[in-house]
Amino acid sequence: MECPWEGTSVKKWKAVLSACLMVTAIALPATVHAAAERQVKVYLDNKLVKFDVPPILDDGTTLVQFRPIFERLGLTVGWDAATQTVTGTNDSLKITLTIDDIDAYVNDDVRKLDLAPRLVDGNTFVPLRFVSEASGKEVKWVQSTAAIYLKSPAGSKPNVGLSGGGAKPVLGSEKGEYVFPDGSKYTGQMKNDLPEGRGKIVSAAGKPLFDGTMVSGLTWDGRQKSYYDNGQMEYDIAIKDGVFNGSGKQYSTAGKLVYDGTFVDGEREKGTLYYDNGDKYVGPFAGDQPSGTGKIVYKNGDVFEGEFIDGNREGQGVYTTTKGEKLMGPYKNNLMDGTMYLYDKKGNLLSVSEYSNNVQMSKVDMGDGTSTIPNTNPTVTDPTTYENDRHDKALKQIKERYAQNKKVLEDQITQIRKDNPGIYSTQAAYDKALQEANKKQSDIIEKMNSISRDYNSSGDAAMEELNKQLSDIQEQLTKLYALGSAQRRIAELKDQVSALTKSYNTELKNENDQHNSALKQIKQQSS
Repeated sequence: MECPWEGTSVKKWKAVLSACLMVTAIALPATVHAAAERQVKVYLDNKLVKFDVPPILDDGTTLVQFRPIFERLGLTVGWDAATQTVTGTNDSLKITLTIDDIDAYVNDDVRKLDLAPRLVDGNTFVPLRFVSEASGKEVKWVQSTAAIYLKSPAGSKPNVGLSGGGAKPVLGSEKGEYVFPDGSKYTGQMKNDLPEGRGKIVSAAGKPLFDGTMVSGLTWDGRQKSYYDNGQMEYDIAIKDGVFNGSGKQYSTAGKLVYDGTFVDGEREKGTLYYDNGDKYVGPFAGDQPSGTGKIVYKNGDVFEGEFIDGNREGQGVYTTTKGEKLMGPYKNNLMDGTMYLYDKKGNLLSVSEYSNNVQMSKVDMGDGTSTIPNTNPTVTDPTTYENDRHDKALKQIKERYAQNKKVLEDQITQIRKDNPGIYSTQAAYDKALQEANKKQSDIIEKMNSISRDYNSSGDAAMEELNKQLSDIQEQLTKLYALGSAQRRIAELKDQVSALTKSYNTELKNENDQHNSALKQIKQQSS
């Protein structure tokens, strides 16, 4: 990317189908979960934070490699392998985190984490929001771009990281230049060796990136642009107070317009969303998804106008065909669900039908009996093929998610074994060794107590040997106790793997049942 504030990639959209959706009634593709489709990006003061290993999104918490984020936050990095403790310090702050421990410390204050730090393939991952907020940064998640923005409060000096860059002021003038670590260059007003006031930023290749007002080195008010690696424009959006606010456009990597409308606080507000299949949605957004009263104009010219929630048709709507026929009624999760009224182009009632989850339960013809309910999802022409494709994708996502989560757990087990040589293969083997060692210690002590206090030469020799044996077994017990914590952690992780596998098998079964049910309904409706 050629931008000091590398930004929001356009989210891919696709149709979301439930068991009954496969037949005819899906109107609007919904957003794909960003974590499943592409990597989460992290920006600090509008600058991309680069990691050797991509961030991990786990149950709503983002984990990132600790060293790159600590260094970009201006913290000195510390790592204690013996206690598996991470520290980040500066003149007034010390953050302390320990692997697999939800207790963290900011200076001397203990804080509870939603998710503990972890080791993955030898890399230490820490919770991004906690570390950032502890460092005084504002944190914002933008769903449409799968991006997290960390912003320094206005008036504070931004962190430029360890990769270089710095101001080149013109002495005796309010204007100057500032070179960012990625090679992009600002030209304009300066204050305290930082961009402040009106100015422009161009990429290292000379492409325009920003034109507007800077505050303490941050793009604040103006027009922001970004480009994909292939050179195509990614977006051209107005910003205010450091985030997307105002009119803007987003493009695909192929250069096609994806969204044209307005933004508020970094998210889409109202505009037109263009789909790869030729359909388009026009209306308001909430959480970056179509929500409110809007309409879809299909590629074939049909139009749906009605209520949307989270990208789905939800509530009353009117579907108008190119012939002028109108189908009016309620929708639930994109499906016709309730009483549907079909009118011709002159407003004459042709039929009244009752639907449940897009399945026609009954129909009363009010005309000559030749009317048919229009296909409210004209983009999908073959329900069986569409359902099979949906099923294949769903299975792939389930399997990939299971493999990824299982690998995280198994990597932790591997790392624990690596850090604790001599650990036993199973908890049972460890318990047996501990029990045998304790018994041996008891036996030695019992023998020592049985030797007569009236020592003779043989008694002295026996006691010396027993003391040596006792010392050896106590040393062995010390090692066993030291391994105990690691042994229990491995047992816990293995239990998590078993639970994950059980959940995976259940999810597979549910998906296969849903698929079979959908195919059955398709067959019934086509017969």
